[in-house]
Formats: sequence, structure tokens, C-alpha cells
Amino acid sequence: MLEQLARELNVPAEAFLDEPPDGDAGELFALVRHWLAIGDSQARRRVLSLARQEAERSGYSECA
Repeated sequence: MLEQLARELNVPAEAFLDEPPDGDAGELFALVRHWLAIGDSQARRRVLSLARQEAERSGYSECA
């Protein structure tokens, strides 16, 4: 999964294991690390639900 995400972002998969960069990219890397650390599918659904709510609150209307 990490390799597929790395390909989509055009970065090496190892980049997710190194010290995260500053700014938005670093926050994205941290989010991915935390997501991968959540082993429970119900917990992942809760996190995804919260992310959707926050995106909608910020004006994003195309959440799947």
C-alpha cells in the first residue's frame, strides 16, 4: 500500500520512513504514518469520517 501511495505522489516509499519534510508534505507523511499504525478497521473508519467532516466544513463538497 505504501509503495502504491509513493508512486502516486512520485516519491520513494522510503521517504515515508525518513524524517518528514516541513510544511504540507510533512503533515501528509505524518498522516500516512498514523493511518498505517491504525490496525483496527473501525478506528480507520472513524478517522476517515472525521476527515470527511473537516473537509466538508472547509468547503469541500465532493467527499466520497
